[in-house]
Amino acid sequence: MTENDLIAARVIARERVACDVISLRLVSDAPDFALPAFDAGAHIDLHLRDGLTRKYSLCNDPFERGVYEIAIKREPASRGGSAHVHDAIRVGDVLRIGAPLNYFPLAPDDSPAVLLAAGIGVTPLLAMAHSLLRAGRPLAFHYFVRSADAAAYGATLASQLASVATVHTGLTPDATGGAIAAIVGAMDPRAHLYFCGPAPFMAAVDAIARPELGDARLHHEHFSAPAAGTAAGEDGGFEIELARSRRTLRVPPEQSITDVLYDHGIEVATSCEAGVCGACRTTVLDGTPDHRDAFLSAADKARNDCMMPCVSRCRGERLVLDL
Repeated sequence: MTENDLIAARVIARERVACDVISLRLVSDAPDFALPAFDAGAHIDLHLRDGLTRKYSLCNDPFERGVYEIAIKREPASRGGSAHVHDAIRVGDVLRIGAPLNYFPLAPDDSPAVLLAAGIGVTPLLAMAHSLLRAGRPLAFHYFVRSADAAAYGATLASQLASVATVHTGLTPDATGGAIAAIVGAMDPRAHLYFCGPAPFMAAVDAIARPELGDARLHHEHFSAPAAGTAAGEDGGFEIELARSRRTLRVPPEQSITDVLYDHGIEVATSCEAGVCGACRTTVLDGTPDHRDAFLSAADKARNDCMMPCVSRCRGERLVLDL
């Protein structure tokens, strides 16, 4: 994304919505330009100082045109993103954002929905809940938090979403797993499950729900990739053959496939560059990928016919990609 693609958005409201979470409401800074419409599950890129970019889910009702609301949790190990937003951004500031992207959409049918969130993972599911209620689709919304003051948008859940929302506070990991199993076990056979939260929560939901529901009824979004067993750069390089452009490139240990592609003027759609969003999904024609993303399902990875080149690598010496 270039500077010319960015949107100038002005902060019109800032509010503390949990003990460590603030919300920002944004509108276009240009009087003759409205912020683009978005669907539930979408996120935007927020471009901060020194080239820092962070992704935040849009959590307001998509029916509310021309306004984006994002929520930012202050992370203890912040590398400058959440800390800068909490400490420096105020009402009236003009921020640079990307247009909405959605890799976590609702199923386009009228199926019932079960929403499971933990921590700051509640944000995309809030927009989903608003959309589902407006469409008259059946839903149940379960939110797991460590304490009441850590529940982001607790007031919204207790008012606008009170008829569908249940907040589970202070459960142990075992109790959380038991609650998730009970929720999954009681689901309508047509219902789809949408979940988002910290990596341990995501792993627990996936382990419980996937055997029961399969891939087609399971939808998730990771805010960060689970730790990989081997980090990029700890193993050897490999070659990638680009079938359409008839080029062969070397990927050294210290670079990702997308880095090498960029260096050689080959454009690939990217967004998160952390293996969680799916934007860079690329077809593999030959070779075996070393999957290190958190986007593809287990079945996708077993087929080895696609990969996320922003983080994944090669299990052998060569990959042939449809590029």
